[in-house]
Amino acid sequence: MKDREDKIKKVIVFFVMCFLSIITYLIYFNLFTADKIKYDSSNQRVIEEEKNTIRGMILDRYGEILAQTDKKGDRKYTYGSSFGNITGYISNKYGKSGVEAYYNNILLGREQFLGDIVDVFGILRQSVLGQKKIGDSVVLTIDSKLQNRIYNSFGDDKGAAVCINPKTGEILAMVSKPSVNPNKIDENFNEYSNDKEGKPFLNRALQEYYPPGSVFKIVTAAAALENIEEIDSYVNSCDGVLKVGDKSIKDYKEEKHGRVNLKNAFKVSCNNTFAKIGLKLGYDTLKNEAEKFLFNREIYIKDPYAKIKIKQALYDFKERDEYSVGISAIGQHEVKANPMTMALMTCAIANEGKIMQPYILDAIVSYKGNIKYKTKPEKLVDAIDLKTAETIKNYMILTVKEGTAKRARNSIQIAAKTGTAENAIGKEPHSWFVAFAPANNPQIVVVVVVENGGAGSGRALDIAKDAILNYLNR
Repeated sequence: MKDREDKIKKVIVFFVMCFLSIITYLIYFNLFTADKIKYDSSNQRVIEEEKNTIRGMILDRYGEILAQTDKKGDRKYTYGSSFGNITGYISNKYGKSGVEAYYNNILLGREQFLGDIVDVFGILRQSVLGQKKIGDSVVLTIDSKLQNRIYNSFGDDKGAAVCINPKTGEILAMVSKPSVNPNKIDENFNEYSNDKEGKPFLNRALQEYYPPGSVFKIVTAAAALENIEEIDSYVNSCDGVLKVGDKSIKDYKEEKHGRVNLKNAFKVSCNNTFAKIGLKLGYDTLKNEAEKFLFNREIYIKDPYAKIKIKQALYDFKERDEYSVGISAIGQHEVKANPMTMALMTCAIANEGKIMQPYILDAIVSYKGNIKYKTKPEKLVDAIDLKTAETIKNYMILTVKEGTAKRARNSIQIAAKTGTAENAIGKEPHSWFVAFAPANNPQIVVVVVVENGGAGSGRALDIAKDAILNYLNR
């Protein structure tokens, strides 16, 4: 009798365990797997849905059409390659990328919004009359004229540029060159894939690493202002070459700047002074300051519908001897950055020490023109205090007025920092330029990096200046 009861208990336990396993799997499936299968591009239902949907448009901030579906059902991109890294592409053979991928559910009309009413007549048109469903349109924060102008300004050069409204976080332009032409993705895909030097699929603005060079001196200057008590009276004697052990940190052409304080060292971009300040600060303090400016941190271009990852800028290296720390203070050694992080760093100076959350989705609009969603600006982080931001802003104004960025002078007051980033031996250095304008009421931050663009900001300055004037003089 007892054996029989034990067997019954074992059977019951077995079926309970099976039941719990099934319940656990169903919960996991619904939470983590169902949507992937439901919206998988190989799912036949998804294929049929996309065939029977007129995909929503992609628009710029002023309503300019960037992408739309024509009467034949083909996707057309107004600006081709200049927007390739933003709009991305859609292909039956190669899938989706960029905005087409990030906001796919919106463009197909899958997302439900607060206040949405079931379109009974729309359903009847689809089921009875065979008319296609119409997806919602995505309005970006991008200024198409600015984006296209910057892209063309690069000419045959490789590089990237980011423009942001520092007060809101709106991304006004995000250029990567070379890029892909989404209108020709099927015919050129293999060619793009095999271009290992140009890397057209890579969004350099978000996903490429560069040594930041002297634009990193903004971080070092902020660290000095916030951590060295006697910094206001600090004066360095620069003889063009700083010996650190058996190595040397040199100024451009070994120029001797003589006796300079922090302000004038910033103005003339004195490596000697900033390396010495870096040694005073030490690795830990410099790292801590860099992290305030979002180095070593995961950050995203995000909204409730998409998270676009920005490659982490890095201030982290194993060799922490005096030479390594000194040269890292001028943005060399193993310091790595991307243009977006450098743009957010510059936004902190332009926006009283605050960095706003960067975003690219301005609004979602129905095919009838009704606004279903609008992004609201929000603060990401307080990077530095107001006094530090104001001091560095004045340094950047002086850099344009009297220093290394004099070529940027014009009727609109620009605050800027130049940068030269050494890279592979035998190649020209990368050219950096970070700026905002008007200096006392910033409307736009512009950051440009030109690969092998030459010393003293070279090509980057010209591209950035043209972008600022184009944007503010319309």
